[in-house]
Amino acid sequence: MNTFRLTFAVFAVLAVAGCRDKNNAESEDMAGMARGEYSAEQNIVSVEKLEYRTFHKQLICNGRVQAAEKSTISFSANGTVERILVHEGQQVNRGDILASLEKTQLKEQYESASLAFEKARMSLADRLLDYGYSLADTATMPAEVKRSIYINTGFTDSEMAFRRAVRDYENADLRAPFSGKVASITARTYEPSGAFCTLIADQTLNVTFSVLETEYKFIRLGQTVTITPFVDEDVSLSGTIESVNPTVDQNGQIQVIAKVRNNGKLLDGMNVRIIVESEMPHQLVVSKNAVLIRDNKEVLFRYIDGQSAWTYVHVLMSNSTEHVVEANAERGAELNPGDLIIVSGNLNLGDGTAVKLAE
Repeated sequence: MNTFRLTFAVFAVLAVAGCRDKNNAESEDMAGMARGEYSAEQNIVSVEKLEYRTFHKQLICNGRVQAAEKSTISFSANGTVERILVHEGQQVNRGDILASLEKTQLKEQYESASLAFEKARMSLADRLLDYGYSLADTATMPAEVKRSIYINTGFTDSEMAFRRAVRDYENADLRAPFSGKVASITARTYEPSGAFCTLIADQTLNVTFSVLETEYKFIRLGQTVTITPFVDEDVSLSGTIESVNPTVDQNGQIQVIAKVRNNGKLLDGMNVRIIVESEMPHQLVVSKNAVLIRDNKEVLFRYIDGQSAWTYVHVLMSNSTEHVVEANAERGAELNPGDLIIVSGNLNLGDGTAVKLAE
């Protein structure tokens, strides 16, 4: 019994000692955490050097595409439409037949006018003989004598009627006056002739847009513009300013026309976005990501000796990727070429925050 009690006592002492050691270890760990013995999260930032350089000022405008050549095509002869040989959207070449009229009546008119003209020519030859002339002498006859004979024999009238009949017969075939695409066909077969369709030459297009009066100084002839249709922002075409209207309208805007080569993505009447770029030399330029809004003010952070320096600025101009900035002197800020400007990792920074440059 005594041996049992002694053994139990030994085990009890060992257990208490083990618990005491564990509690001491946990206490030391907690104390270490309280003392801040852990690695704080670092603010990793990227920087760019501030310097004077050329800024590409952008004017972004909305405009509309218009075909450089666009015309309503009509039959010049009277008759009934017999055949339509094209469809809307079809590309045609200059001289191609678009449609034809029924030619039976036109052919009869042509033949009748031809006979009348031949009779008048014979009558003219007889009358010239009365005056001692022949048809070969008409070029050397006195003008007044010639005119009198031509009118009295009806030769002039018959010649005009014949030419008109020839023209009407030939115009029974409606031909494309220039190369382009067929659009808006209004004619129907077996109906009277008239307007047939609209023909659009869209290889080269005009893009019409307006700029504000205050932006006029940034526009010049020959300037390159970028054109993007609203329906597909992945399409980007380069055009050239062809004309600038020298008049300011009632809305304080000036109309500008640019010319662009069509790659097949633009349609007549399509709405587009136009970006006009103008080079502004010797500007302090920073990435857009560098400028933040704090306290309703524009600020950026400079990198100075491992810390962020809160700097108030004014944004003077912007394009899609960059700002032109100057120091906000009213806030005592300063900017100098060579400053390192923080462009990433700056969202949660404050003045004097410890930062580390990204490798």
